[in-house]
Amino acid sequence: MKDDLVVVVPGIMGTALTRDGLDVWDLTPQAVGGVLGPRRTSELLRLQEGIGDGDPEPPHALEVGRAIDGARLLPGLISDTGCAGLQRRLGIERERFAVFPYDWRLSNRNSARKLKRFVDERLDRWQETADPTRYPRARDAKVIFLCRSMGGLVVRYYTEVLGGWERTRSVATLGTPFSGSVKALRFLTGRARWLPGSLNEWLHGICSTYPSLGQLIPTYRVVLDEERGRDRLNSRTPVEGVGPWMIADSAAYFVEINNAIRANDAAHGRDRYGLFAFGGDKHRTDQAVSFSPDGRPTFHSDFSKSTDPEDRYVQILGDGTVAHIAQTPPEWPSTGRTLWLESRHADLINADAAIHQLKRMCDDLEPARALSSEHPVGVELPDVAAAGEPFEVWATNADAAMRLRVRRLAEDGTCVGDDTMHPCGDGTFRAELRAEAGRWTLEVCSTTADYACRDVILVM
Repeated sequence: MKDDLVVVVPGIMGTALTRDGLDVWDLTPQAVGGVLGPRRTSELLRLQEGIGDGDPEPPHALEVGRAIDGARLLPGLISDTGCAGLQRRLGIERERFAVFPYDWRLSNRNSARKLKRFVDERLDRWQETADPTRYPRARDAKVIFLCRSMGGLVVRYYTEVLGGWERTRSVATLGTPFSGSVKALRFLTGRARWLPGSLNEWLHGICSTYPSLGQLIPTYRVVLDEERGRDRLNSRTPVEGVGPWMIADSAAYFVEINNAIRANDAAHGRDRYGLFAFGGDKHRTDQAVSFSPDGRPTFHSDFSKSTDPEDRYVQILGDGTVAHIAQTPPEWPSTGRTLWLESRHADLINADAAIHQLKRMCDDLEPARALSSEHPVGVELPDVAAAGEPFEVWATNADAAMRLRVRRLAEDGTCVGDDTMHPCGDGTFRAELRAEAGRWTLEVCSTTADYACRDVILVM
């Protein structure tokens, strides 16, 4: 209802992590060039061995800073165009809008416990101090959560395992990997796409110590096997570069949530709060993995190597980071309940259709069921490129009448480049770009139709 507190829960890279006032995870070209060498910086960003669900110890402890409004990316894993002006775009009064900042490196169980303290403090304060003439029902207010990516997993643990559903009105998730992400597994095995070897090795050595990333290892039937068809990953499966404890912890995390959901449904009913999942379903996305006998992974964007006849009916696209099937809560009977958008993972929350629906939720109105336009366009681009060197941006399933272009946007949204996409046949279009060093937002857009899709690239 309009008297409820609205809380945004960011995902990976959504909160600044600082040391002595310096944002240590702000990966600009200059920062990357400076941190690849010094061992001290690597040790600063890593977490200690065996941290589990605990807090980091010096020198690994970082201060939690502000929520990030602008573009960010963790190359090889995730990008984020930011959410500057979200409160204004949603038409929500500043006093009933809050963002939960947290150390996204840590276990999602740890973050959920801190979210509980944050909600208890902020909601109690709101209920006690809200102006009764403007918010007559604030004494009975609950929380409306808007969750970006992994933030939805933090909220799921809070609502279901920690009992936070009692203080929750509704939850909206945007690109949340409800059953993990194959791209996270690719990243954790040191096989991220687009990255130069030195950067790949550096990021893998640091981020493989993060429990939160381990809890993104996929739990759906992700392993392709010529004899068994498609199977789940388990801790007995050797995976090069990933410890069995990490696979086991991811499985245990999702089992803990799903068991709590079943128990809460049985005891309190399924309509304890509203759950609305938003996802992207137009873009090529890692879907599955197969293994050699020694654990060397091969990643697949479809299930063509599976012998399971059911796989011919599985939707094989996604938002470029999370597969279609994984963006839907596993307790839902089908992906048809998910609210599908045409955006890539980085920009789901900024899509006009998403803003419209989230505003309806914050105003206590039911969202519409379909958000995608009639344009089935998928977009692909690298995470990282070299300054002055050509890189490619692709669009698939497009129509020549859309007259697609690629716009390069600076941090302040200013357009500094505008290139035509040229047809390559079979509905595929391509543009070759060059850019100077920087962190840029690229927007594939139509000059004749209401279509735009954005993502972030780091040019080094």
